[in-house]
Amino acid sequence: MTNRSRNLLVVFCVSALAIVGWVLLPGPFSHGIIVGLLGALVLVFAGLVVFAQIVKKRSVDCLQPPPLPVESWDYAMEGQDLAGASFGFSRFCGKVLILNFWATWCGPCVAEMPSLQRLLAATSDLDVALACLTREKPESVRRFLEKRGLTLPVYFVENDPPACFRSRGIPATFVLGKTGRIVMRHVGAARWDDPSVVAFVRGLAATPP
Repeated sequence: MTNRSRNLLVVFCVSALAIVGWVLLPGPFSHGIIVGLLGALVLVFAGLVVFAQIVKKRSVDCLQPPPLPVESWDYAMEGQDLAGASFGFSRFCGKVLILNFWATWCGPCVAEMPSLQRLLAATSDLDVALACLTREKPESVRRFLEKRGLTLPVYFVENDPPACFRSRGIPATFVLGKTGRIVMRHVGAARWDDPSVVAFVRGLAATPP
């Protein structure tokens, strides 16, 4: 039952009781009491309605917009690629970048890597880049990738990541727009080749910076 229906039911019940009282209790004194009670009830009811409207308006006025991702990255980080060559992340500027922090000893990281590779394949016709970052030794990582037949773009970094990429665990994945704005962040394994994710990344890549 809605509030409006409930209020109408209350008004109907009070009116019915007033009519019954008017009929069963004849006389000016009884009628005066009934009229007084009805007037008091009307005033109370009207006050409650006004109060409810004020509370509702204040509740709406107090609503705040949901937080949108506003952090951006200036690509100020250096690393090495699988061949041991120095690598500057500024080369990703102007592309949609999927940044994944992982480790070979992390089970959830390993579980989601094939889906990351399929996501990259599903967006290969667009300006979409994937960078899987680790702080492990290059030799052990190369052996790990070869053993599992993975061809993911892996980069090695020695220093702590920028503050905007720090998290309580791995895998930690960040999706950045073409200007470096972080538009998605996720900690934990995920199915990155899900059609909804592929559509989101493709739409992001098709949007002008």
